[in-house]
Parts: sequence; structure tokens; C-alpha cells
Amino acid sequence: MDIRAADLNLLKAFEALHSERAVTRAAARIGLSQPAMSHALSRLRGLFADDLFVRTSNGMEPTARAREIAPLIAAAIEQIEAALNLGTGFDPGTSLATFSAGMGEYAEVALVGGLAAAFSREAPRATLRLLPLNGSEAAEQLTRGAIDVAVAHLRTMPAGINATMLFRDPFVVVARKGHPITEAPLTLEDYAAQKHVLVSPRGASNGALDRLLVDYGQRRRVALLVATYMAVPAALAASDLIATIPSRAAALIAAQAEIATLPLPVDFAATISIAWHRRNASDPAQAWFRKLLTEAAAD
Repeated sequence: MDIRAADLNLLKAFEALHSERAVTRAAARIGLSQPAMSHALSRLRGLFADDLFVRTSNGMEPTARAREIAPLIAAAIEQIEAALNLGTGFDPGTSLATFSAGMGEYAEVALVGGLAAAFSREAPRATLRLLPLNGSEAAEQLTRGAIDVAVAHLRTMPAGINATMLFRDPFVVVARKGHPITEAPLTLEDYAAQKHVLVSPRGASNGALDRLLVDYGQRRRVALLVATYMAVPAALAASDLIATIPSRAAALIAAQAEIATLPLPVDFAATISIAWHRRNASDPAQAWFRKLLTEAAAD
């Protein structure tokens, strides 16, 4: 096939269809009408001599041929975008762009202050959107373009998604000032014997820390589950409950309430990573956004 005979705009349509799995959403993504996207799909089928996408109850599923060519087309588009962006600068001071980050709740608590200050200082006309994110949803949302970056506790990412660790934050114990456990060094046995508050956005009654305690022959009693870190100080102030949370969240809570912070008797930490789709790797605005996130994490 002679590339001069092919309409390269069809490659953008293919990538949108592969990401969205729906003609209407794909059309909206690249600024086409629904009939125009349907026509593009018809032309793609002729170009590749394959159905490419088959309508099912779950949306437009790619054929084996479409799955085979998808990474090649994505890489080609990435290279074209890199060429177009080469030498173009980005001025955050005049930018009117919207930057979107999908964040786990703890990542948002830890980073929102630094990000708000940085945007106010460096990009006062831009908009920052922080959206709730479960780590298991990150790859799908990045591929679909629903978010620019994902910031959360992330598992291994698939091909096409770049990821790196942003920061590691040790867990600490927090309790009301005057709580009996603040009167002496906290042992693991004393820690486990307390009644605990657990921050659990999805309602799970235990987690990785509980599995670690079992390794030490200990088990804690979770007496209260809450959905957000913001509920913790009120619960601690009104009871002898204790909570185990990352140190950055503890610092924020302690600054707003009469809360004492103690070391956790075992080594346990939150690991937060940042991930982005490779199509954004060379974009100057996105590179600036990732740099801002990295700086906020370092602070």
C-alpha cells in the first residue's frame, strides 16, 4: 500500500474507536459528527480489508486484526505529535488549558495544597481538575483520555502507559491528645490492643496492614470504618479510638485538631505512583504538569 494514497486522518479515527469502543464517544473525542465517524469506520474497513470493530453488548469490540495494528498506529501518532511539538514552547503563565489528574483519595489529600499553590503561582489562568480514581481504573481512563495523569497506588501498567514512583510515605499512629497510649513508647502489642478507625473508601474491613500484623502474630479490632481522611479527627476527638494513616495526612489533620502523632511499631508505608499515556510523553504542557506533580510530591 502506498501511504500517499491513504488518508492519515483515518488513523486518528481508528485510535479513538479503539480507545472508546463506541462510535459516538469516538466521534466526540476527535471532533467529528457521529455520521462522519461511521463513514470513517467504513473507510477504515476498506483500507485494512477487515471489519476491525464488531458491535457487541459491551460496545464495539476490536477484531484480532485491529488488536494487531492498534499499537503500531498509536506509536505512529505519538511520533507525529512529537514532531509537531518539537521546538514549540509552553507558557504556563498565559495558558487557558485544563489539566486533569485522576487521584486516589490519599494522593489528593497529600498533594492538593502544593498543587493549588503551584497553579496559582505559575498558571493562574489554567484549570486543575482532580478526579476520584481507583488504581485499577487508571489504565483504562488514561487510554480513553478521560484524565491526563493517574496518581495513586498503581499496579503494573500495560504497554503504552508510562509510570514511575512519585513518593513513599510511612504510616503513623494518630490519637487525641491525652490518650493513654501517648504516655509511653508504643509497643506492637499495645497498638494491636486498641480500638481502631480504618479509612476505607470502598468499605473493606481490613487491608495490607492487617496482613502484616498477622505475620507478627497480632490482630487489631477495627471498631469504625470511615470513607475519607477528613472524618478521622472528629472520630478521634470524641473517643479513645486510634487511626493509622500516612504521615502527610497526619500532618494535615494535626494542624487542624488536637491530635497526637506516634510512630507505628512496624515499617509500613503508602507508595504513590504517577502514570501517563505515552501519547502525552512529549507534549510540553503535559511535561510541565508532570513536573509540577513531582515537585509537589517532593515538598
